[in-house]
Amino acid sequence: PPTRLLQESVPATEAMSTRERFRRTLLLWPYLFPLFLVYWSEYAIQAGTWTAIAFDPSKVHLRADRDEAYRYLNFLYQWGVFVSRSSGLLLSANRFFLCLMPVLQCGMLCLFYLDAMLQFWSGWTLLAPAFATGLLGGAVYVNAFTLIDREVEPAYREFALTTASVAD
Repeated sequence: PPTRLLQESVPATEAMSTRERFRRTLLLWPYLFPLFLVYWSEYAIQAGTWTAIAFDPSKVHLRADRDEAYRYLNFLYQWGVFVSRSSGLLLSANRFFLCLMPVLQCGMLCLFYLDAMLQFWSGWTLLAPAFATGLLGGAVYVNAFTLIDREVEPAYREFALTTASVAD
């Protein structure tokens, strides 16, 4: 028979039933939903709206001009992600801001969607909201995982972090 020491070293998650795993996953919604929503809206921005934007609206019908805008918008987006993920130890958000950031990201999706349809904003100044889009996405990522690390009880932390990685 196993000794008491060996029994205590078995992770709590190994003893969890499927129902308990499902229940614990549902309890993680304050972290999972912001991750899902921010990445869904980022995908819609990058794969959808940015493909229909050119810096010069009179050249939006030219693929090369749309491709150029797409490259620069994505480049600034990636820099925003890099900056915000790198600043996770300097700036930390609470749950309210973790939920607010994906809402703002959906606002960015609306902005870029309307711009792709109406071409009301053009030029290199579009790089600023692209950078902000990256800042929001990276901030949700780093803060969701930081909050899980801080708020989930240690016995279930690894389970929570693994589950959250699936949400994004």
